[in-house]
Amino acid sequence: MEPPLSPVQLGASLDDFSSLHVLVLGDLFLDIYLEGEMFEISKEGPIPVVRLDSRVGTPGAAGNLACSLRNLGASVSLVSLVGEDTAGDDLLSQMEEKGIDTGAVIRQPSKPTLTYTKIRARVESAPSREILRMDVLPDAPICSSIEDRVLASIEERAARLDGIIVLDQVDHLVTKRILDRLTALATEHNIFLQGSSRERLAEFQNFDLVIPNDQEAMGAIQKTSGELSHVELAGQLRRLGSHDEVLLTLGPDGMAALGRGEAEAVLLPTHAREVLDVTGAGDAVSSTVLLGRLSGWDLHSAAWAASRCASIAIGRVGTHHVSLQELREALAEG
Repeated sequence: MEPPLSPVQLGASLDDFSSLHVLVLGDLFLDIYLEGEMFEISKEGPIPVVRLDSRVGTPGAAGNLACSLRNLGASVSLVSLVGEDTAGDDLLSQMEEKGIDTGAVIRQPSKPTLTYTKIRARVESAPSREILRMDVLPDAPICSSIEDRVLASIEERAARLDGIIVLDQVDHLVTKRILDRLTALATEHNIFLQGSSRERLAEFQNFDLVIPNDQEAMGAIQKTSGELSHVELAGQLRRLGSHDEVLLTLGPDGMAALGRGEAEAVLLPTHAREVLDVTGAGDAVSSTVLLGRLSGWDLHSAAWAASRCASIAIGRVGTHHVSLQELREALAEG
């Protein structure tokens, strides 16, 4: 189904993204990729021995989302947590190089920076594969004093924000108290509020837009796969959270977009041509949709453009932040 706004209209308004100021609130990770060649099996045990060739660290979770928004031209502030360690230094340095405001990232001397470490190995004449992942995860909820600092940082920036996007990755930074205050702040300052959560979507209430995948949405309404159609699922999720809009991401099945005032979700096919790596596809969708909605696009048109953006991201190996020019060219192809 063609969107209400044509590809020409969408492409013409992409320059509006540069006038937008958005705030990203969420769990921040350093994604570490270790890659090498497996050259033997250990004599001490039945495990592969890998000769390390490269180590790359990139911003993950809320950091990846912030980078994606910045690459599309928006001004971005990030509210999150890192430790006072080398991983935290690396994260802040990379994001500051991109022009992201990290002044509200709280450094905790007693806590490590969260990391996902992915070990990849290859053998001769074959591509590398992930053989092990090691995570550094939070060991306790944040305390009330950290909540106070998070809320103070958001309130300090609220008057100049167009949008706030919440990414709840590991049920840590985004507490119930912060969620409740966010919705009030968004109403007070007329800020568009968008969010997603892996495990706690049912606690999100009165958002302008939520973007879960189908499994996250099923978990929120306590249904199992196959009980509802995607159209029914979007409707039930909107009613559960009293949200204005819902966009379900459905992997190879595309998306289901339920816009403001619409009785039924619209099913949109995927535009992916080649899938090399799905890392960052969700953030590409969330970024494009947020900036599109802030630029006056309807949800159907924003989701249509976001599908083009995601198709670029998954056509690259590793984390790829889609540029405004790449999106412009993809829209021009129709």
